[in-house]
Amino acid sequence: MKKIFALILALCMMSSIALADSHLIGYSLNSMDSTMKTMADYFESVAKDRGWEPVLLNANGDVSTEMNNMESLMNMNCEAVVIMGCDTTGSAAAIELLGSEGVPVIIAGRSIAASEDSYYTYVAGDHHLAGEVQGKYLNDMLEADSTLVFNVAFIYGQSGSSSVAARYAGFEDSCLKGPYADRVNLVASQYAEFDTQKAYDITSDMLATYPEINCFVTQSDEQASGIINAIKAKGENLENYIIVSIDCSTTGQAYLASGELNASVLMAMRQLAVSSADYVEKALAGEQVEKQNSVADYYQLVTPETYREVMEANGMTPAE
Repeated sequence: MKKIFALILALCMMSSIALADSHLIGYSLNSMDSTMKTMADYFESVAKDRGWEPVLLNANGDVSTEMNNMESLMNMNCEAVVIMGCDTTGSAAAIELLGSEGVPVIIAGRSIAASEDSYYTYVAGDHHLAGEVQGKYLNDMLEADSTLVFNVAFIYGQSGSSSVAARYAGFEDSCLKGPYADRVNLVASQYAEFDTQKAYDITSDMLATYPEINCFVTQSDEQASGIINAIKAKGENLENYIIVSIDCSTTGQAYLASGELNASVLMAMRQLAVSSADYVEKALAGEQVEKQNSVADYYQLVTPETYREVMEANGMTPAE
């Protein structure tokens, strides 16, 4: 009995030590579409791999909800918070609140116009590169066929987002103002707020107003879904359109597998989750870091033929 009691006591002590060493880390996400759900899964798995207890909250694209979520994470005594913000300007107040209470905040993926002394660091890919990759895909097609002309409809993501603006600038610089600019016409553009139904409605209107459109460039696979289904609903042949997206989410992969999506730009989400966790560790250790840090090769072109290989090379599991 003494041996059993000693064993139980030892196990209790080990459990207490493990709990003492664990860190409660908050994650504030801007939405929970298929892309952000995948991102949330990577955040959670990487955190658990490091022995932390992650708390994930979803703002559903609303800065008021985001503020409430950040207050909740602070009240839970999270030792650090990673945030993918809803709005470049509107999300600043939530970060500055936590910063004023001494909670280190790691801004991930999308820059936020908070004062530099209110957050620990910002880590992301080069959003301009995402647009450049889309532009290069079209440029390669234009180079291969001298008779090809693209009449482009561009469907933005969320208004007020710095990453959305940077992605468009990358596409504009590489393609609309690129070496084949005389054969690329921007016919129409509109924001769909990363929403499938809005992209569907916008596409339906564009197809009716601008029948010359033969190319859609968009900033998320959710929006690509709306575009594809609007074209199908109109009775058009998808083979008459080139559709280029960003994310390579589970939604995008399904359309890549069916051949209905010509290309997407992979976001190497696991690398962002790992990099964010690295900076959480540095913050917990009291280290000083640069205010802005990049994730190398965060954006990479994928096609129906290559998306599985590219995802696996980036430590990500393709959807079945």
